[in-house]
Amino acid sequence: MNHAKFTLTFIAAMTLFSATSALALPSDREKPIHISSDSADIDDKNGISIYRGNVIMTQGTTRLTGDIVTIYSQDRQIQKVVSEGKKKKAYFEEEQDSEKGLLKAWGKTIKYYLDNEKVELIKQARLEQKGDTFTGDMIEYDKQAQVVKAKADGANEGKRVEMVIQPRQ
Repeated sequence: MNHAKFTLTFIAAMTLFSATSALALPSDREKPIHISSDSADIDDKNGISIYRGNVIMTQGTTRLTGDIVTIYSQDRQIQKVVSEGKKKKAYFEEEQDSEKGLLKAWGKTIKYYLDNEKVELIKQARLEQKGDTFTGDMIEYDKQAQVVKAKADGANEGKRVEMVIQPRQ
């Protein structure tokens, strides 16, 4: 693929994924958070809760899963959620408007910053929507700024950021 075509494809993919982030259902933030796990260690004083064993966290149409989920809060307001996948990748999904559908994301670690609406997918990162995919070693997804940044594994030669963009009907 020549440089100009790659650049155009990359810009198209960035636009696709970054524009969808602003379209999450607004009612999700007003819904209660539900968490299920095999065990929970909650330290209210320090604002750290650790959930272990097939953890499932939902809020409205937003869903986060992992083997270990750590929640950091201040004054009983969640600031950051870190989901780690040990047996399988951590997973994040969020329903967008009806035109965009479901946004899905995977990584060995997922960091979700609720206060500034950023999602970081770390190691074996993948972002997917309506058949379009974006893969890399790390994907940073800034929902407010509508920006996606992806990086390849610099230590592993031959690994690159890859995108698949489906034709639109």
